[in-house]
Amino acid sequence: MKSIITHLSIIFASLFFFMSSLEAQDPHFSQFYISPLTLNPALTGMKNGDVRVAVNYRRQWSSISAPFQTMSLAADYNLLGGKIGDNLLGVGLVIFNDKAGTAGLRRTKIGATLGYSQNLGIEGAYLSIGFGADLFQQKLDPEKLLFENQFDGENLNGLIGSGEDLSRNALWNYDMSVGLAWAYSPDSHTSFYAGGSLGHMNRPNMSFYDGEPDPLDMKYTLYGGAEFRLSGYVSVIPRAVMLKQGAHKEFNFGGYVKLNLSEPRSETPIHLSIGGMYRLKDAVIPMLRMDYGPVAVGVSYDLNVSTLSAASNTRGGMEISLVYKGNSGGKDISPIPCPTF
Repeated sequence: MKSIITHLSIIFASLFFFMSSLEAQDPHFSQFYISPLTLNPALTGMKNGDVRVAVNYRRQWSSISAPFQTMSLAADYNLLGGKIGDNLLGVGLVIFNDKAGTAGLRRTKIGATLGYSQNLGIEGAYLSIGFGADLFQQKLDPEKLLFENQFDGENLNGLIGSGEDLSRNALWNYDMSVGLAWAYSPDSHTSFYAGGSLGHMNRPNMSFYDGEPDPLDMKYTLYGGAEFRLSGYVSVIPRAVMLKQGAHKEFNFGGYVKLNLSEPRSETPIHLSIGGMYRLKDAVIPMLRMDYGPVAVGVSYDLNVSTLSAASNTRGGMEISLVYKGNSGGKDISPIPCPTF
């Protein structure tokens, strides 16, 4: 146990020094652990039970511009339960939509994920590899854009021709990702997890101009966390995630205190989790989560503390999540006593 904690401490310290700035290019969720398939395709199927459905909605920057809105729906299912020993094969589906700014820049994608979890020969220890493939559309409304040659001497004037020749206002492309995930639960009261993923492996072209490619930077994601039960009614859940995409970096760390509001052996456990995250040099994020049996609801709010706070008045973004984890056949077929996601 001490060696595991030591290894996790080294991982967290290394990741902290690796990440030092803020935001990555991709849309992201503060409640990243509620959207595991967008975090890492290797988390597909790595869960208790055989069915998981997660919904995330995020709205931000409404105080200083047209609101940015990000939504995702993800579901995964364990195949071949009990037929490949203690190992698991999971498949997943992800639907994602992001709308940014006054020009209505929108990215919509639908994707599939595949994850295989291998028992490491130690009870409760698993290593998973996963792959993801997405088909996406990105589009905008050129009529809502203003360019420098529309300056009339005093203001930007939309009645003046822009002189820009946008070859298209919508594009289609595909995207690929790969990831590794590790989980270990030495007993029913303690669990650890860590992993990493590489997104945009094929660097899809995001340009609206023909002949002027704009490849999307690959995204590197590293994360880790744990759950420790302090008593029959109190657990602590530390976690962190680090993102790097091109010249942009992001580091989030924090966690929850989870309170058991039901009897320890209750058939319908009820948990209230209170805590928060800190996005380095960017935001303080208080969080609240309620678990009732197989359903969990979470809410968080980003309080902006960066140099943008003078304009945003510290207001960042509201985020709401909903997750369901269950068993389609009524039995818990998963041998993995996974950490809280």
